Amino acid sequence: MSLEDMERFLIKKALARHDGNAMQAAEALGLSRSAFYRRLEKYGL
Repeated sequence: MSLEDMERFLIKKALARHDGNAMQAAEALGLSRSAFYRRLEKYGL
């Protein structure tokens, strides 16, 4: 599993754990809101 695959997996898991709440998922992953949204766009999530 590549680093990008792992990051995509963790983002999906965080979103599921927080019932789709992007801000809570970003906080749980230690990302800023803008960084989290950039990653969502990058991975097409």
